[in-house]
Amino acid sequence: MLRRWRSRCASIAHFLARAGLRITLVEKGFLASGASGANAGLVNVSGKTPAHYTAFSLLSADMYPAFVAELGVDVDYQRDGFLTVALTDGDAETLAGHAARQSAVPGVRVEVIDARHARALEPALSPRLVAAGFCPQDGNVDPFKLTLALGRAARRRGARILHHCEVTGIRLRSGRVAAVVTAHGEIETEVVVDAAGVLVPEVARMVGVTVPILPQRGRMLQLEALPPLLTRPIQAIRQLRSGTTMVGTTNEFVGHDRTVTHAAGADILARARRVIPGLARARVLRGWAGLRPMSPDGLPIYGAVPSVPGFFVAVGHSGVTLAPVTGQVFLDLITAGRTDLPIAPYGLDRFTASDLEWMREPVKGAARH
Repeated sequence: MLRRWRSRCASIAHFLARAGLRITLVEKGFLASGASGANAGLVNVSGKTPAHYTAFSLLSADMYPAFVAELGVDVDYQRDGFLTVALTDGDAETLAGHAARQSAVPGVRVEVIDARHARALEPALSPRLVAAGFCPQDGNVDPFKLTLALGRAARRRGARILHHCEVTGIRLRSGRVAAVVTAHGEIETEVVVDAAGVLVPEVARMVGVTVPILPQRGRMLQLEALPPLLTRPIQAIRQLRSGTTMVGTTNEFVGHDRTVTHAAGADILARARRVIPGLARARVLRGWAGLRPMSPDGLPIYGAVPSVPGFFVAVGHSGVTLAPVTGQVFLDLITAGRTDLPIAPYGLDRFTASDLEWMREPVKGAARH
């Protein structure tokens, strides 16, 4: 039993169904209706810190070619790097420090390149550019296509998907998971994976467990189609094969508010145009906001909950990047009771009482990395 449909949840379903397990996914909305459908689809390694999280993200990114190949459909995956730009000397110094730290992680290479080299890679970059960071281990994918493809793959292998079906409770028997209660009746199960994104705490409370997660709003815009400008993502700017461009994003702790205002959109657009002046002639088609599930330290929460046998938590803000490794982690945990993958830093037991109190405050400035 999986609760909620996101890239992370869809991947877990795919791995479990492929292994022959009987799976039911209970989705409050519809496929990709949450954060999976409200992001730029970055498979990002270079931006993840600390070092163990960089390495974990690289492990997942390296799984991506085989992961998407077995889906049998085009999900617009490519691995041709990612650029982070510096428009001032101060930004360039910060970029150089970040590149050095990230490049110390085995298998990761973040190179600082000068403006001439950067514009050779991406001619549309601003002439104001001072320097850029380039990481060839980064990639990108269409998050809608990926989530839908994973859903179809899981369904082909026998998974049942319930849309517009809200979980109202979890029934225990002798302290163990016994059934999931929904608006449409009970579903007997011995295993529940709580992969409900920003609603993970709500589901966990049904079994008396506290998971410190707050929603972080990320607002984005989609611009009208233009002739090809970009071949790879540049910060939070990504041009799709259709010619439309997605630009973002914000990082705001404002509860479950998904509002997109004109002022916020104007700020996002102005930042994007400073980096890619050619976007000045593109009109905005739409704006939207997604809610990222953020923990106090900004890292994922993965694993079984020992106090409630059969209950697992899978949550974090980087569901697209970590989709393949997450599927393998929970396949291991559910079928073997353990995994050799390096998830020790991401256990629920790492949080203190002050971390749990953090989630009760209504507004935050940032996760405490």
